[in-house]
Amino acid sequence: MRKLHAAYIGAFFFFYALTFLPNFNVFNEAAFIGFFPQPLVWVLVLNAINTVIIFLVYKRFFKPFAERTEQEFAAWEKGEENK
Repeated sequence: MRKLHAAYIGAFFFFYALTFLPNFNVFNEAAFIGFFPQPLVWVLVLNAINTVIIFLVYKRFFKPFAERTEQEFAAWEKGEENK
């Protein structure tokens, strides 16, 4: 589970770093893809990929963690009331 989480986060930061390539004159040509310039298409596609990755990380890792934490706090509060 930790390796999968690390892979998702690593992929996120890899794709995030790729969004800066047009700033370094990589994929920064005056070519158009449809109605949009190439750097804009590049950044939009990578941001869409990152959005999907973040939703996966939330559903697979954060949501179960938040539910377990909520159950532990509820059990802890219930134990405090019984004292």
